[in-house]
Amino acid sequence: MFRSSTHPVNSSIALHARYAFTFSEDSRLGQLYPTAYQGIGVAVYTFWDHELTGTPMAIYLLQGAKIANLTPRLAIGYEWNFGLSWGWHPNDAMNSRCNVMINVALPLTWRIAPRWELAFTPDYTHFSNGDTSFSNSGANMFGLRVGATYLFDDTHEEIEAVEYISPAEELQGTSFRDHMAYDLVFYGGWRADRFVEDGNFYLINKPLPIVGLAFQPSYLLNDHFAVGLSLDIQADSSLNLYDGVMDDDGNTISYSRPPLWKQTEVGISLRGEIRAPIFTIGAGFGFNFNHAGYDMSPFYTSFSLKAFLHKNLFLHIGYRFNSTQYTHNLMYGLGVRF
Repeated sequence: MFRSSTHPVNSSIALHARYAFTFSEDSRLGQLYPTAYQGIGVAVYTFWDHELTGTPMAIYLLQGAKIANLTPRLAIGYEWNFGLSWGWHPNDAMNSRCNVMINVALPLTWRIAPRWELAFTPDYTHFSNGDTSFSNSGANMFGLRVGATYLFDDTHEEIEAVEYISPAEELQGTSFRDHMAYDLVFYGGWRADRFVEDGNFYLINKPLPIVGLAFQPSYLLNDHFAVGLSLDIQADSSLNLYDGVMDDDGNTISYSRPPLWKQTEVGISLRGEIRAPIFTIGAGFGFNFNHAGYDMSPFYTSFSLKAFLHKNLFLHIGYRFNSTQYTHNLMYGLGVRF
């Protein structure tokens, strides 16, 4: 999972309480996504070493859906969780008390009675502060969740076919332009950074702000999937700092900033999105045209969650990784869909 300067932490256990709902089969969303569920959960974790890690708690959004029926009573699906965890004791792996929690899972559900299901769920969980403070190697967990679900509305043993026209069907025979959607995202964030002097790293002990903009045209393949490009512009005040002055403890007191173009990344990324009720999950891989200086990378990846407040307005939460593997910054923002 993660290792401190004294010993590794290799096991944990968690207790979850969750509530989820589906849309009525008479509604448009219920017809488009008949097996999708979404909701909220809370959890408490123990790593068997309270002095080192604390006893973190988490609150998170969740969404999932059935992928396929294996037997009349046995089904496999997918699920994601995204939220915040707190109550950590700062340590060598994560020097922060509050961290982002991301979980992906493949639940195997067994209907044992008309209103009861048992779930056996292999999953992966990642805790990280998104480089908002040092250190941030994070904690990674591979595990198995076992739980029981009570269904308040016993209507999805069999879902009757309801005649409706999906967006994909509505687009048949229309122009290429009518298959397109356009998202404009404004976001901000912050990160901690280190100043490099003569090959040594020195901590800058204050948050350094980041602002960004993304314009994302996407082509709707069907009701569930879309692909497209994204123009990504990010101004990052932590990049390419120089001429730092350090105190006796190695903390940076002052430093000089480079020209704006050496702190602004401009790139184009290829994106894919999975669309579901309320939420859209996206991922992109891009090339940064302006990667001058030791702190900039030519390649980057991003992962995002869009939570729709209205048909054309959504909250945007995301991760950006530079060099395809190193967490660079979190992205908190607001988007408009055209």
